[in-house]
Amino acid sequence: MRILRLFLLVLFSFAVLNTAAFAQNSPGINFTNLTLNAENNFDNITQARLLAGKLGYPTSIYLEEGVFIDALGVEDGQPVYAVYYNLSNPPKAGETAFYSTVQSNFNLSNARIHYANGEVINPTLGFPEIEPDAGSRVVSFLMIPESTNKRVMAFDATTGDLIDMDFIPPDDVNLTTPIEPLLTPAFTVLISDQVDDAVRMYDTSGAFLATFYGNNTAVLDNIRGMDFTPLFASLVVTVGGGTNMSACAEFDPFGTYVGNFIAIGAGGLDSPFDIMFRSSDCLVAGINSDAIHQYDLSGNSLGIFASINSFPEQIAEKANGDIVVANFSGTEEGIVVYSSTGTLLNNFSNASYGGPRGVYELGNGNFLVTNGSGVHEVNGTTGAFIRTVVAGVSGRFISPFDPDAVPVELTSFKASVNNGSVLLTWETATETNNSGFAIERSADKSNFTEIGFVNGQGTTTEKTSYSFTDDNVNTGAYYYRLKQVDLDGSFSYSSIAEIEISIPNEFTLNQNYPNPFNPTTTITFGLPVESNVSVRIFNIVGQELASIAQGSYTAGTHNIEFNAKELSSGIYFYRLEANGIDGSKFISTKKMTILK
Repeated sequence: MRILRLFLLVLFSFAVLNTAAFAQNSPGINFTNLTLNAENNFDNITQARLLAGKLGYPTSIYLEEGVFIDALGVEDGQPVYAVYYNLSNPPKAGETAFYSTVQSNFNLSNARIHYANGEVINPTLGFPEIEPDAGSRVVSFLMIPESTNKRVMAFDATTGDLIDMDFIPPDDVNLTTPIEPLLTPAFTVLISDQVDDAVRMYDTSGAFLATFYGNNTAVLDNIRGMDFTPLFASLVVTVGGGTNMSACAEFDPFGTYVGNFIAIGAGGLDSPFDIMFRSSDCLVAGINSDAIHQYDLSGNSLGIFASINSFPEQIAEKANGDIVVANFSGTEEGIVVYSSTGTLLNNFSNASYGGPRGVYELGNGNFLVTNGSGVHEVNGTTGAFIRTVVAGVSGRFISPFDPDAVPVELTSFKASVNNGSVLLTWETATETNNSGFAIERSADKSNFTEIGFVNGQGTTTEKTSYSFTDDNVNTGAYYYRLKQVDLDGSFSYSSIAEIEISIPNEFTLNQNYPNPFNPTTTITFGLPVESNVSVRIFNIVGQELASIAQGSYTAGTHNIEFNAKELSSGIYFYRLEANGIDGSKFISTKKMTILK
């Protein structure tokens, strides 16, 4: 009996030890929570990758039989891997595992294996064979970032076929979790990076150019989708974390933060994931507010466009104006379709695909869809799964590379003081259907008035320089903007240029402009103090012909327009006489030429 008790005690002890060992080989977090936590907070993925790199483990693995294994979290000092058995519909067949279990349960000898240092074994496994000239035959295409390799792929916008694995090649230095790419009017590509809290800029050869905006988590933290306001006037980025959480930050075309387009929490917005502008409003997906929010083009809330359960990511517009949303999870997980006014039309949520992040309507009428394990094509009418285009990558948002959608690219706009006048200069790199630029001026940065118009070049890919002189200014602050007008009447605004006209330190009389002239010119003079002023016109023999200014003028810079329509061509003189209230006196004469 004593021997039996001893045997049972040993057996019990072995069972306890064996249970403890088994528990250490199985993560406590389940598959659903692991993937949802990673989707909500992409720092989880970063920490998992860093730890995997430190331990010499892979960050991601794709197997020939169609299994994708991705490090998404950390538990008990080990990376936790999500094991996707169904790439088109990850939530339906998945589990979690530590790397020891992955090694035991799977044959990794022929797998595509990714490491934290950028090394990839069998890099083309899971990618279709690309025809050598496929990319050269496609002008417009779709861009899709994938954070497994930290790159942007290119797909045919009609068929959904892959045409370039490395449109923007893997970039471990400047990309960590690329979310959404956008083509700019400068024919560069901006990419929002969620973990780096930055918007990066690349050229179309795939070379990194600059950080458009970053390194300031008080503005951008845990960013997701972004979009241009109509006609590329500014860029708006959704913010999911930090002090600016639940706002949409706005940037001018030169990467300057100009404030929040949508204020923090405006209209009940909670954790925005994507923004999409239409011609008269914008839609924003709120993952914690379970809604597609609607705002006007000034960022004011118009209410709820549609309620949705429970994780809306990318918003896209179909060719007929209907709205489609990639809903990552919840009871409406799948592709949700609304009318242009927010009426629910369909919810493609079936057993063949799930966990969608990105969605875009192809030219063939189907949808291209991304999720955490690939890029897939889905029937646009029934929602039925058609095929997996790329397997075993963490796909993100889908954006068009469409040169025809790009209007005028304004590369600079500056204001400077020139002889008491304001000189405006600007340049364009390309123009499409550009009628011209209306020049608008304001004294309070709010109420603008048109003061002139400069014709554009229509359509050109050549760099063009423009200028405009505002002579009708006095001492004080002035604000200018350009209203770029297309041939069809549509328009967009530039950023605002500010200039200060200060009180001169001494009396001045500037050369008239233009000179020679016919029949009008502007005469500018500066007064350091309030003065009694006269400006008179003389011919070459000293006869006075006209008095164009007479009386008291305040200290500052003044412009007088002279019309010489009654005079013939020739050389004339204009004289300024000023008597300051402080007893100072000033007399100056300059020559001008009328050429008719």
